[in-house]
Amino acid sequence: MTTASAVLKELGISPKNAVRETALFNASQKAAEFAQECEAFASKYGLSFAEFEKKIHSQSEEDFVEHDDYLAWKFAQEGAGYWRDKVQKLQLES
Repeated sequence: MTTASAVLKELGISPKNAVRETALFNASQKAAEFAQECEAFASKYGLSFAEFEKKIHSQSEEDFVEHDDYLAWKFAQEGAGYWRDKVQKLQLES
């Protein structure tokens, strides 16, 4: 038996629950990091992502800085949603 397994046994934690809790912790942390990045963009532009996206698509000339921010914000939006979904699924498992 490994030291980690022995410690888990002493704490009354099953290896399955330890793996689930570790996954839940890490997924929650990832979701929070992406959400924080989204909040930073919302604060920078004073707009929601949907409003900013509409602004980007309605511009006649491309602003490269804003377009780069749009792509980064979109990635953060998708990442936050992805990890929130994983958190929800992990929370439903017992």
